[in-house]
Amino acid sequence: MEWIKNKNLKQSFFIITALFLSAGLLLAALSFYLCLEQGSRFSDAPGVTISLQDDSRFVTSPSPKETNGTLEQNAARILAFLQFGLPVFWVILSLILADVLFYNLKIRRPLALLREGAARISRQDLDFALEPLSRDELGQLCASFETMRSELKSSHLKLWRQMEERKRLNAAFAHDLKNPVTVLKGSAMLLQKGMEQSPPNPVLQKDSLALILQYTGRLEAYIEAMSHAGKMEALECHPVACSSLALYYGLKKSLPLLAADSGRKLEITFPGTDQEISIDRQFFLNTAENLVCNALRYAKSQVSAEISCTEEALLLTVTDDGPGYPALLLQKGPAFFRREDTSGGDHLGMGLATCRLLCEKHGGSLTLENRETGAQVKAVFKNRKS
Repeated sequence: MEWIKNKNLKQSFFIITALFLSAGLLLAALSFYLCLEQGSRFSDAPGVTISLQDDSRFVTSPSPKETNGTLEQNAARILAFLQFGLPVFWVILSLILADVLFYNLKIRRPLALLREGAARISRQDLDFALEPLSRDELGQLCASFETMRSELKSSHLKLWRQMEERKRLNAAFAHDLKNPVTVLKGSAMLLQKGMEQSPPNPVLQKDSLALILQYTGRLEAYIEAMSHAGKMEALECHPVACSSLALYYGLKKSLPLLAADSGRKLEITFPGTDQEISIDRQFFLNTAENLVCNALRYAKSQVSAEISCTEEALLLTVTDDGPGYPALLLQKGPAFFRREDTSGGDHLGMGLATCRLLCEKHGGSLTLENRETGAQVKAVFKNRKS
């Protein structure tokens, strides 16, 4: 039957119907002939009469046809009916059997597969495959259904990835806003403190206002960049020429505000010489703030940040005296929504993952390691000279 399965529906229906109809016509002809033969025997057989004579002898004599018994007449009528009824019965039976075989051979299983596939899709279950059973029209329909399922699954996966990317982007956006807001809050408090002094401290007021203006500009630029980025990887690096010493002084003003309420001591050093470097200030400042905040969260008493510069890159090294990085984090590296600890806090691993992404976007790298006295992270920003 495999060769019939590979035929199209029209050819299969014609072949099956022709075969069964031929068998039905053959049986119809045979039954018609047999009924005709049997009917002629009943109609041609003469009647016989047996009588007892006076001398006690039995005498047989032919009797007229009209004196035949009713049994032969009824048999003749039945055979006459079967002579025409049986051929019709065999033809109808052959057509019915042909339809049943055609349905079971060509239609039943493909329809069951399509019905099951539609039910699974309605339950949002796309993890299955629909294999065509033949090369006919229903097989092609099953193949088209499988293509639709595959495309639908791809669309769902793409939508899920977009939702996850948007979730990651929103989490990174919220995470990176905390540090500038903290600096702005600290600057405002210093400005208020300077104004309450008698006489007012103009230097403190000027520095606080300059820091507020700088960080409001950073927030504006960051919000603009994030609003145009569909995902974190879409953030673009915009390096500008600046002084490494100027970057150090900028961190010297802003980072202590992040450590003000932590109870840890923060030391910022610049052991090298001033050099001009082409760097994205937004990337560098976000990375420095995230790394220092992360160190302050886990340090016991002290955190140090060191800036060094070469012709090829700018290096930021942050060291703390905390318990060190978990083995899983050192093995697999920072990733979004991979927690840096298992304490059940609200930290989702956004800080280090964001730093790693920003360093790599800048052509550099982020390296984590544990020391005898705590943890150390090195952020490298490649000099993007044109």
